[in-house]
Amino acid sequence: MKKVLGCLSMAALAFVLAAPVSAQTITLKASVPFDFVVGGHTLPAGDYLVSQGNGERFLTVRNVSSDATPTVVTLSVPGSTAAAGEAFLTFHRYGSDYFLAQIWDGYTGQGRSIWMSRNEKERANRAAISKPEVVMVLARR
Repeated sequence: MKKVLGCLSMAALAFVLAAPVSAQTITLKASVPFDFVVGGHTLPAGDYLVSQGNGERFLTVRNVSSDATPTVVTLSVPGSTAAAGEAFLTFHRYGSDYFLAQIWDGYTGQGRSIWMSRNEKERANRAAISKPEVVMVLARR
C-alpha cells in the first residue's frame, strides 16, 4: 500500500512540475524606430525580442541588434481584451519621450500592460495633457 501511494504521489508531483514546461511562451519581434523607456531603462531604436511565459508576470525585452544594450525584465499585468489579430507593441508618447505601455500577442486577444513608472508619471504631469499620444509598432510572432 505504501508503494502504491508513493508512486501516485510521485506521478502527481511529476504532472504538476511538467505543466509549466509545456506552457506556451509568447515571443514577439519588433523593429522599434525610436528610443524608448521600459523598466526604468532607456533603450535605443533597434530590433527587439519581447517575451513572456504563459502565466508569468514578467516581460523580457532584449535588443537583438546590439549586445551593448541591457536586457530589461519588467513586471506586467493583464491588460484589456480585443479580438485576436495583429501582434504589436503600444507606446505612450510625451513630446519626444516614448514609454512601452502594452504588448499584444495577436493570438489570445489579451494584452499585457506595463505599469506607469515614476518617470513616466512625472513626464505626463510636465506635459500637462490628460492622455498621452499612443503609438503602435507592429510585431511578428
